[in-house]
Amino acid sequence: MTISAKRIALAAMALLVFGLSMVVTVHFTKACRLTTVKINGAPVEDWQTRFAMLHPTAIVSQPVERLAHSLLAKDDIFKVDISYRLPGEIDIRTNEFEPVCYVVGQESGKLFGLNRRGRLIAIDQTDVDWERPVFTGLVTGSLHSFCTDPRITVTIAQLEILRDDRPDMYRLLDELDFSEHEHLRATVSGLPYYLLLRSDRLVEDLDRFIEFAQKFQPDLSRAYRIDLRYNDMIVCAEKKENEK
Repeated sequence: MTISAKRIALAAMALLVFGLSMVVTVHFTKACRLTTVKINGAPVEDWQTRFAMLHPTAIVSQPVERLAHSLLAKDDIFKVDISYRLPGEIDIRTNEFEPVCYVVGQESGKLFGLNRRGRLIAIDQTDVDWERPVFTGLVTGSLHSFCTDPRITVTIAQLEILRDDRPDMYRLLDELDFSEHEHLRATVSGLPYYLLLRSDRLVEDLDRFIEFAQKFQPDLSRAYRIDLRYNDMIVCAEKKENEK
């Protein structure tokens, strides 16, 4: 056996011993027994009473699946994430959804996040990603409920495609107004006019707009609306001469 082969064998043996010692430590010693349970960052003082299935034994042997099911049975909990933090902590996170866009409630004026399924989620106002579009003209309902407008999930799916295929255009979409049932009214950053789009063909309509602007370079300085809802035409509405 060469020197390099011996070194590799010794390194492998050391890793094996280390791995076995970690398993023994985690499972059989007091070092990694459950001592702390937190929910959304706050310690639960009476966790043994509140969660009868948890015991001050090895942290990796705790019945976390049963714990998750018991939490999801509550009416106000819709998502549960559980993680271990050595040496002896279980960290529970509830209702943490990743927003794909935002919505301003028509009846409340409050800003919520929306996940891919159109569920309203709470957001940290200091951590809003303004490169994600904002939906307006919608009745939102209560937190964690779903927006009832059937165009919501269709539009979100289209926006996900747009983000992957045309990220620059995605970042420029400021607002999508759902007030009218026949179309979406899109406000694009830097443009003095708005676009009328179809929710189920949002990507297609925007692609046609980009092609139109790049290929023909039309003078749109007096335009206030561009209608992209028709497959065979683009309709530009201009301001009258006496309008500013």
